[in-house]
Parts: sequence; structure tokens; C-alpha cells
Amino acid sequence: MIFGWPIVFASPWVLFALASLPLLWWLLRVTPPAPRREIFPAIRLLLGLTATAETPARTPWWLLALRILAAALVILGLARPVLDAGGRLPGGGPVLLVIDDGWAAAPGGPRRIAAATAVLDRAE
Repeated sequence: MIFGWPIVFASPWVLFALASLPLLWWLLRVTPPAPRREIFPAIRLLLGLTATAETPARTPWWLLALRILAAALVILGLARPVLDAGGRLPGGGPVLLVIDDGWAAAPGGPRRIAAATAVLDRAE
């Protein structure tokens, strides 16, 4: 329950991807191999220059945590959470139910009728 509302996932199997977050953490921490040194004759002009910025050996912990959090939120979003999927409908007035009964909606007809019946049952 989040803030007192039950949460239901429309695609709960996507939540298994959360188990891959430790692997993602490990991949983000891996440092690339050192670049191979090649001698280039024109580079002698640059020998006396000093580098002003250096790259860290590892990713900062806060950036790593932010990336893991972003990946977890994407996985949760792909699981399509639905808040209060089975409760009563809000409000106390009449319910307006609009159903598309065109030829393109024909293949899902029985499913659509079952969903409409469920909404009407929830509306009491």
C-alpha cells in the first residue's frame, strides 16, 4: 500500500528485471582499460603541456546511485502500476459509461462487456 492505496501492477513479470540491478551496478563500476600508447611524431609539440583535468578512476557513488534509481524507476514504470484497481469509484453521482461498438472493436467484445459489467458492479 502506498499512502493507503493498494497498488496493482498490470505487467508484474517486468518486476523480475529489478533482480538485474546488482549486475547493472557492477557494470557501471567497471573501469575501462587504460588506453594504449602510440608514438606519433607530431605529438612532440605537445610534450611540455600539462593536463588540467583528470578523470576519476571510479564513478562517484552519488552518480552511481542516481543511475540505479533511474533504472529501478524505469522498470517500475514498465510494470504499469495501477493505484486502487479494485476499490469503489470516486464520487457519489451517476456513472457515464461509453462503449465503442464499431467493427474495429469486435474482436475484444466479450472482454469489453466483462469490463463494463465490472465497472457497473463497482459503481453499485
